[in-house]
Amino acid sequence: MSTKFLLILQVCSFLSGECKVPLEVPQLYNTWADCAADASVKSLALLQSEGFETVNNYKLAVKYGCHEVNTL
Repeated sequence: MSTKFLLILQVCSFLSGECKVPLEVPQLYNTWADCAADASVKSLALLQSEGFETVNNYKLAVKYGCHEVNTL
């Protein structure tokens, strides 16, 4: 067995404290560093897809987690 990392992203409002449904990235990462680095790239893309005005109005940000999973 080997350890991989699963990336989960969630867009949240710092205004209301509410978050959208978490998004699970189908790709598994070999290292924490790979997962965390890609989280930054994917977070930016998510914010851009929400739109500048929406991000500002709802004070949106992305939180993420890199979760260890065991694979065969």
